[in-house]
Amino acid sequence: MNQVLAIIKKIIPRSVFHLFQPAYHFFLAFTGNIIYGFPGYKMTVIGVTGTNGKSTTVEIITDILKTTGEKVGMISTVDIEIAGHREENKIGRTTIGRWGTHRLMRQMVQSGCKYAVIEVASEGIAWHRIWGIPFDGAVFTCLAPEHLNFHKTMENYRNTKGKLFKKLSSPFNFKKTKRVSVINADDKEADYFLSFKADEKYTFGIQKGMVKAKNIKLAPDGTSFEITGEGGNHKVKTKALGKFNVLNELAAYCVGLSMEADKAKIIKILEDFSGTRGRAEKIEIGQSFNVIVDYAVTPDAQTALYESLQGITKGKLISVFGATGDRDKTKRPEMGKTAAELTDIVVLTDDETYTESSKDIIDEVYTGVPDNLKERVKIVPDRMKAIKKAIDLASTGDTVVITGIGHQKSRNMGGRKMPWNERKIIMDLLKDLDKLNKKGSGK
Repeated sequence: MNQVLAIIKKIIPRSVFHLFQPAYHFFLAFTGNIIYGFPGYKMTVIGVTGTNGKSTTVEIITDILKTTGEKVGMISTVDIEIAGHREENKIGRTTIGRWGTHRLMRQMVQSGCKYAVIEVASEGIAWHRIWGIPFDGAVFTCLAPEHLNFHKTMENYRNTKGKLFKKLSSPFNFKKTKRVSVINADDKEADYFLSFKADEKYTFGIQKGMVKAKNIKLAPDGTSFEITGEGGNHKVKTKALGKFNVLNELAAYCVGLSMEADKAKIIKILEDFSGTRGRAEKIEIGQSFNVIVDYAVTPDAQTALYESLQGITKGKLISVFGATGDRDKTKRPEMGKTAAELTDIVVLTDDETYTESSKDIIDEVYTGVPDNLKERVKIVPDRMKAIKKAIDLASTGDTVVITGIGHQKSRNMGGRKMPWNERKIIMDLLKDLDKLNKKGSGK
């Protein structure tokens, strides 16, 4: 299938191919459902959409649903799990096409899964990759500018995500199950997502919602907060970092309530959760400063991450990031502005260039840096050298935060994929630093 598609792409002009791409994906989703026997009708299916927080929310929901004693399937950008067997998502897509999602869901059915928890991207919805999947639950995490090169406007972007919630009342969903929506009440688009029909609606947030988090305290080893509202009051000390993870945990908590999971077990899952791989993940090799890896690729995600890390950093906050090529260019200057305003030192580098010029991408990010903050920015196009530069600049009490790649095991540079394991690269650099320090101290 991939070889055939590659040949077609070469023969047909790009504009024509993109015009018919939705129809192509609809055909695959339609035939995939037929071939794999409409597996979504044989499970309770929960979809999670939003600009940020999807992968983490999917993972926590999955862990909560497993406490019911039932088998669970999960598809996220990071991992795929079927009845307790978890593997890395090596396909690299959030919503897997070309029969992939339907094939995995049939494997879930065959493995006895009662629940399927699926991360749903806006492009996956627009390209009909989830056609034929009858959703019983829909979760909205947040909405911020992203993928505007594809959707063109925020309204189009929002409306595309709204189609997931519209599926809750689809006349073609013949399952006799309750339909549940879970929505971030703090988001300015909450009312839009609440407008869709559902048997039960849950809202969560820090400022608003049926379920709220209060008394949030950030620390280098996790976050403590109190859940109030629907389901009672509960004190939580989670191992996950940042306020943004509090919102992810609240969303998962609401899903747990809706599926009648035991509240004590839900709280235990929240407390044990240490974060998703490559999402606000702390990497420690005995160094005296923090190193955090995150996937943040939007100004909003950057802001949430940087502000949370400010609360646990005694020294300097050092950021390493770039912008992705062949994607929404409008966010690039804003990313530069955000990093310069919220971190003490910025090491601006490559992310994934795809078919664009590295210099052009970096220049566009740099244009957003205010003139009075330009001295904070160090441009190092080679990403490995940039990471090393940031680590070399760090001292006791500082935090180095490296964003954009996260869990990925490859990067697209110049239109070609190259192996890239950022977490391993960082660990190796920290090990080298540790050896150097021990040698210098005579140990």
